[in-house]
Amino acid sequence: MVLKFYTRKGICQYLNNRKQAQNYQFINLFNNIMSKINLLIIGIIVLVGGAFIGYYGLGSNGSTSGALKASKNYRITAQADGMALWQFPDKRALDPALFGTPQNPLLTNLFPLKMRDVNNAGTAYTTTSKPVPFSNKTKETTGSINISIEDLTALDGPNSKDKATMEANFKGPKGEDFKVVLKKLISKGGDHQMFGGVGTNVLMHGATGIGTPLVAQEFSYSTLSGAGDLYKDGKLIDSGRVIHMMVSERTRDSNFKIGFGVAKPKELEIHLMLPPKKGTAMGPVENSVPTGVILPNGVEQPFIHTNFYGNIKMTGDQFIG
Repeated sequence: MVLKFYTRKGICQYLNNRKQAQNYQFINLFNNIMSKINLLIIGIIVLVGGAFIGYYGLGSNGSTSGALKASKNYRITAQADGMALWQFPDKRALDPALFGTPQNPLLTNLFPLKMRDVNNAGTAYTTTSKPVPFSNKTKETTGSINISIEDLTALDGPNSKDKATMEANFKGPKGEDFKVVLKKLISKGGDHQMFGGVGTNVLMHGATGIGTPLVAQEFSYSTLSGAGDLYKDGKLIDSGRVIHMMVSERTRDSNFKIGFGVAKPKELEIHLMLPPKKGTAMGPVENSVPTGVILPNGVEQPFIHTNFYGNIKMTGDQFIG
């Protein structure tokens, strides 16, 4: 049997080492406990944060599918019912800021010089040389229009996914009952960009090159280009008529007169235009609208241009309060 003898110094060293070992074990235990507590706190934060996002970010019902469905809702609607405005052909005054002068003509690519009348001095343009569908020769009537659009494609092309429905019912200048029903969108082949058939929140007319410069440049909340059916007094009188519709800032003033700018930017007007064009498999062709409206010169009015002002409502557009 071997006996070990420890000196005082050895005993002190032994006790000191044992104490350090105990301290080390305590520190390890403490660190393990704190790590578990931290993980628990992080877990609680993640759960609470997830619940908060789920409630407020995805909707109060916490439905993820509902939120995803809402995020894909591109539908915009517009309707009007009440006062409408039938427009007759007449000469349109030309804005010198837009069309320039005979010495310095502007927008010749959008409006040819032969369509411009000049004053006797030859120093200014006065009006269009022929009557046009954008005039101050009008008659108040009544009518309603209902529009639903989905702007799913930005630019023209053969694979546009844009969708739209539209039906308008309105009186003619002599009490005729007209109805226009959109049957299809036109997404390519026009005289200008048509935004795939449906456009939203775009600038049009004026010097934009989108639409005629005879209408003041205006912000259009929705616009569509298409083809459809025309009814008169309950009978289908033509199909494949080219249709242009636009919900825009109000260009006409309180007396329903147009000038060179937007008269009431905080109000809306809905334009419905059937130009003297018809859609064919080869594209639009010149073809007068069979309105049956005989003008004072004995000629049948070859287009329909009606604005709607009564009880206009619009939903789904982020810029309409």
